[in-house]
Amino acid sequence: MAKRNEGKIFEDNWKKSVPESVFLYRPPDAAQSFDYSTKLRFSSRSPCDYIMYDGEILFCLELKTVSGKSISFERTKNDKGIIHLYQIDSLKKFGKYKNVVSGLIIDFRKTDNTYFLNIKDWDNLINSIIKKSFNEDDLLKYTIPILIKKEKLRVNYRYNIDFFIKQVKNTLLS
Repeated sequence: MAKRNEGKIFEDNWKKSVPESVFLYRPPDAAQSFDYSTKLRFSSRSPCDYIMYDGEILFCLELKTVSGKSISFERTKNDKGIIHLYQIDSLKKFGKYKNVVSGLIIDFRKTDNTYFLNIKDWDNLINSIIKKSFNEDDLLKYTIPILIKKEKLRVNYRYNIDFFIKQVKNTLLS
């Protein structure tokens, strides 16, 4: 039996943490291109991993987990990274609307810390560093992320989504 992808485990843990009072939707991964020269090509390019709605705020969230100290990202379409340029572009488009909060949920497994990075802080972060990756120290130095409370079960985690939503309302909407 193949070992499950850590990213999928993280997404499942997040999903299981969302209270029943909060709407949660996972957009399907869609076929993105049809190229006659290479026959048929499919790629997963969903605009984000989850859309959550608590009755006041619509959250558009991309979840990323990393085992090491840093997470790579794409500055251009030719770059390779864990955080893709099209994901950032989608989150930025969503974040322009009233009562929509979009961003990245980043889980640093090495330090056992999980943060929410508002997409509005993205440009400040990547323009403050020269590299094509950032670590937890960079995240804390150049942005004000929200630390997400979580509880370790035997193997999996449960995230305190209610507290996360309250933090977002207190810090980003006040």
